[in-house]
Amino acid sequence: MKYILLPLMLLSSYLLLGQQKNIEDEYAAYFTLPRESLYLHLNKTTYLSGEEIWFKGYTYDRKNHLSSKATTNINVGIYDANGNQLKKGLFQAENGYTKGNFFIDSTFTSGIYYIKATTNWMKNFKEDDSYIQKIEIITLNNSKKKIPKTNTNYDFQFLPEGGHIVANTKNNIGLKVLDKNGKGIKATGIIYDDSGTEITTFKSNSLGLGKFLLTPSINKTYTSKITLANGETVTKVIPKIHTKGVSVIVNSLLEKIVIINFNTNTETSIQNKTYKLLIHQNGKLKTTFFTFEGIKDKAIILAKEELYKGVNTITLFDENDNPILERMFFNDYDIKNTSIAISKINTIQDSIIFSAKQFNTTETTNLSISILPKTTEAYKPNHSIISTFYLKPFLKGVIENPQYYFNNIDKKKKYELDILLLTQGWSKYRWNDIFTNPPKQTHPFENGITIRGTLNYPVKNVDSLFLHSTEFHSAQFIKLDKKKQFSIHNFYLKENEEIHFSYLDEKGALKKPKMYVSFSVSKVNDSINTNNLIDIPTDKNTANTNFELTDDFFYNSSENLDAVVLQTKKRERDSTLRYGIVTKITKDDYYHYSKITNFIRANGFSVKEDFGQVKILVDRFSYTPIPPPLIFIDNVEIINANMLYNYPMDIIEKITIDTTGASFGIRGFGGVIKIYTRTTPLFKTGNYSNPMYNTSVAPLAFKKAKDYYAPKYSAYINNTFEKYGGISWIPNLNLINNEVKTFKILDTQTKEVTLFIEGISKNGDLISERKTIQVR
Repeated sequence: MKYILLPLMLLSSYLLLGQQKNIEDEYAAYFTLPRESLYLHLNKTTYLSGEEIWFKGYTYDRKNHLSSKATTNINVGIYDANGNQLKKGLFQAENGYTKGNFFIDSTFTSGIYYIKATTNWMKNFKEDDSYIQKIEIITLNNSKKKIPKTNTNYDFQFLPEGGHIVANTKNNIGLKVLDKNGKGIKATGIIYDDSGTEITTFKSNSLGLGKFLLTPSINKTYTSKITLANGETVTKVIPKIHTKGVSVIVNSLLEKIVIINFNTNTETSIQNKTYKLLIHQNGKLKTTFFTFEGIKDKAIILAKEELYKGVNTITLFDENDNPILERMFFNDYDIKNTSIAISKINTIQDSIIFSAKQFNTTETTNLSISILPKTTEAYKPNHSIISTFYLKPFLKGVIENPQYYFNNIDKKKKYELDILLLTQGWSKYRWNDIFTNPPKQTHPFENGITIRGTLNYPVKNVDSLFLHSTEFHSAQFIKLDKKKQFSIHNFYLKENEEIHFSYLDEKGALKKPKMYVSFSVSKVNDSINTNNLIDIPTDKNTANTNFELTDDFFYNSSENLDAVVLQTKKRERDSTLRYGIVTKITKDDYYHYSKITNFIRANGFSVKEDFGQVKILVDRFSYTPIPPPLIFIDNVEIINANMLYNYPMDIIEKITIDTTGASFGIRGFGGVIKIYTRTTPLFKTGNYSNPMYNTSVAPLAFKKAKDYYAPKYSAYINNTFEKYGGISWIPNLNLINNEVKTFKILDTQTKEVTLFIEGISKNGDLISERKTIQVR
């Protein structure tokens, strides 16, 4: 065998192909649009009625191996066992992260469900990059349901490396052994030729995967005798053996290099034929050419540091630019082993305090942690964050327990991962699509909501509208075009939040405009094809939980008493001012003052109002003329006080009064008044309508993530809690350099707890760990 160390040539090397189709350009064009992936870290995968489904979402830029910040609109839905959508929510991502929750209410019955996360951008691609996780819900007195046994036969698959078996040359053949439920099982086997002679043996691992070498002869058939762990034996014929062709054997387990062995036979015409080898990933590619030069085998050695982090795909093209074999392998060269150290510090009253510190990285790391009893059976995700971003985008076949390969990685795991990729065959990206059907950008990255409006009855001399503040945005003036229309992009509204528009009349007072408002954001009312799920068992029955959820497991029958609150006027500081008094407006303030001008008059200023004109001056003596005070509404300075004419108190959240104006120097000599409007009115009764603004509500807006709260179980020392209960959920823990962070959880008297940790660092390193800690 001749070994050659080939440099990986740049894309300009395609000039050697003359007028033939440019494979490199067509491949690069297919991946011109960036691909993003999603991962949802759930606090559990089995839930009890009355609990919340808590999740942390991570977005990922596959080409650059970093958190993706291109999309902020994440659509998450809950689907039943048949794939019908039951609930949906729009969640906002910031810096590549989002979080949220769904309550398991009385509309759910015991059974299998799915949670799916997707983005508008993903609609551009034939390959579905949505994230789907199967979950189970157990409801009251409906817990015991057993999975019926299936009647399918054992499944034995022989999967040659590269895609086919070639006669009279060396072939590496992968095997997959599945039981009646589609789970991999251990098995051993012997390969016999048609004369009964033993040729070779093989065995599978616990996931049913294995491989063996075979050099078959032409005009011979080969049969395998497979022995299962239970002693049962089965025979299966080796797949078709091709008279001509090229086979491949890849060794990617060496520390710094990958060796690719190509083998052929005398029956294959290789004279004066140049083969092209493409090594590619997510639109990045490198090419090299070779000939067999009269020999029947050729080895190409590639340096791992020149390849791509994660799954690399090698595709061999013949002299006519037809892809003839393909193989995926995993390159771990640039993958760092970032680890998280977590330990118990102390127990204080009903809380347990933990410390967390990261190692092997100086980058900021963002983590989410689910904390469950050590004996839990409620956490069985299909993927970890590592397998989601490193494996899932490239594989088209079913992967059993993909996160297994990245948990406590050692030589054995790397070997088994390589067998997995060998048995997967060709990648999920079809060359026919690459050559003929590249994706087109018909769906943009979504960032917030687009708001469009038109004045129905334009008011003379009105060329802008005043948009009152919302939870995520300060107040601002919106410019109208010649048609009295406007568009606002990248706007964020929380679910059921009102948006208010006003205009200034000729006297400068706020008035209610007659207008039409529309909201534009993609609505994801879809379904899941449960017969076409990858990596997810599709059985639609609940597991055998061997217990019954009773109505006294939660404190549902407890009565919430009305709290007795003693209220006093609390004065606080305004962070935008060094001086001044902040007053939070209550219903009593509204009844007492009614209008803002009455409140200002009672707090150190003189106020005159006359037919839409408002004049305000600080009520203090001065030898020099005192200018009007500076007035701000939601931190937007207004030109004159006329805007406050008949301005009602019920739309104000708080007011800051500073009669000295010292924070603004000479400009503030006349005092400073800062008004902050409400995101929702103080009163909500019937058809309440404010005469100062137009009110609209978006039909689909962002769900506001709630703070985690632990379910109120009636007892913690029982079988149900130990298997299916939840202790804590920490969706956002940032670790910086070598700093130690602390967090606390409820002390449930559990002796040992398991922490399921997922996360990503600023430079794209992925973290997935499971730690069990004794706490009592």
